Amino acid sequence: MSATVSVIVPTYNERDNIPELVRRLDKAMSEAGIEYEVVVVDDNSPDGTAEVAEELSKEYPVKVLRRPGKLGLSSAVLDGVKVAAGRIIVVMDADLQHPPEAVPRLVRAVLEGCDVAIGSRYVRGGSVEGWSAFRKLISKGATLIARVLLPQARHVKDPMSGFFAFRREVVESGDEMNPRGFKILLEVLVRGNYGRVCEVPYIFGTRLAGKSKLGTSEIINYIVHVLNLSPHYVRFMIVGGIGTFVNLGVLLALRAVGLIHAVASAAAIEASVLSNFELNDRWTFRAHRSGGRLGRLARFHLSSAAGIAVQWGVSNLIYYELLQNSLIAQLVGIVLGFVVNYTMSKKFVWGLGKH
Repeated sequence: MSATVSVIVPTYNERDNIPELVRRLDKAMSEAGIEYEVVVVDDNSPDGTAEVAEELSKEYPVKVLRRPGKLGLSSAVLDGVKVAAGRIIVVMDADLQHPPEAVPRLVRAVLEGCDVAIGSRYVRGGSVEGWSAFRKLISKGATLIARVLLPQARHVKDPMSGFFAFRREVVESGDEMNPRGFKILLEVLVRGNYGRVCEVPYIFGTRLAGKSKLGTSEIINYIVHVLNLSPHYVRFMIVGGIGTFVNLGVLLALRAVGLIHAVASAAAIEASVLSNFELNDRWTFRAHRSGGRLGRLARFHLSSAAGIAVQWGVSNLIYYELLQNSLIAQLVGIVLGFVVNYTMSKKFVWGLGKH
């Protein structure tokens, strides 16, 4: 009989943790009467993690998927799903900070109607053991970033959790996953096909052996990942912010060499339009590009015409009629032109409807 639950465990240098993890998981699942398998996805650990896991497979329902190098935790989970037999997928770390005894509770939550069941440190009954104040600050800051930038994470107390369960269909019938870094749950929440999300409390324990994978590179990957998952309008605003610095920088430079405000303002606007097009075309709407690049650039200029007119007209009105301050006048024009630019650009340049 095929397994009903597949527990995916990405590993790198976890040979000292895997035996206890498997033994405790087997005990917990057996006592709960849950048929299961463990899928160990190892990224070519030099400490022999894969060999230890394969030895365990002689006694326990363990599969081992070897990968050629450190390809990342998130992609390890998706590769694990491809070889998993279960209809319910559980994701957990190998370091025993995610207690195996909590897995049956996550599985029950899915069986009782949750499409995604998240092991949560931040709901009633959940907690963290052994963290320094700095580590807690990092976690809270990362959670805040996710909840601000990703609408799908705003009602989740612990969107940073690496311990969760979901129905297989959540990732198989959702949008194409494009994982980066080590926070696969964010990818599932943004791109997955689900209705109900539940949070199940658990106590995040201390690592049994080995070293934490959290480092500067993972923090950078996380920030990039969240920005890539953010809605188009968030990325458009970020690009607009960069364009604002380009706009004001060019304006100040041209005014410094003696150009009158009207000419300097027009040149600064054009510089920011070119900057905005490049970043939006390569990042914000990258997946929606069609036709030739020059054609998109031409359409971007045309669709930006109303916003440019608003921006330039307001800037000059304020400068010549209200307040002779180029920076303030230009900044007000930029803000009022933003909504027009976004609405026109997403529809006529990159062919997107309402979001």
